[in-house]
Amino acid sequence: MKNIYVLEGKNIYDLDSFFKEFAKAVNAPNGYFGRNLMQFDDCLFGGYGLEAPCEIIWKNSNLSKEKLNSDMLREYYEEEKEWFEKNLIDEIKELRKNGQNPDKYDLTSLRGIRYSLEIIDKAKNGELSMFEEIVSEIESVTKRARLGWRINLKLE
Repeated sequence: MKNIYVLEGKNIYDLDSFFKEFAKAVNAPNGYFGRNLMQFDDCLFGGYGLEAPCEIIWKNSNLSKEKLNSDMLREYYEEEKEWFEKNLIDEIKELRKNGQNPDKYDLTSLRGIRYSLEIIDKAKNGELSMFEEIVSEIESVTKRARLGWRINLKLE
């Protein structure tokens, strides 16, 4: 049997309200379905109320699209970039402490900084919004998941 989850776009006006609405729709334990995009992505693969195969119906998605705009995405990734920059220093210190040369490693924080800069640039140019980023994450799950874990997103 295919599970159906309904998001109400009228209740979504920022990223926090999106996570809350999603948690409510899937009856997530303790109302948790991520507090940032990385955690949200992890939750999409199960264990937090969502059961696949499923269909997610996003009612009034046009209202959410207005609110979850490019400026919100830019601001989000500017904060992410700052977080990765702080962690980069810790990563380098840890490697040096262990006698390792940081130049020989593909540092996680450095990848995060590069990715953040790429998204910030797209958001500044109006090429990508928070809404589009969320939709892309949801729609890509089926390609990245184990067999049978299918999520179909329907925007209404």
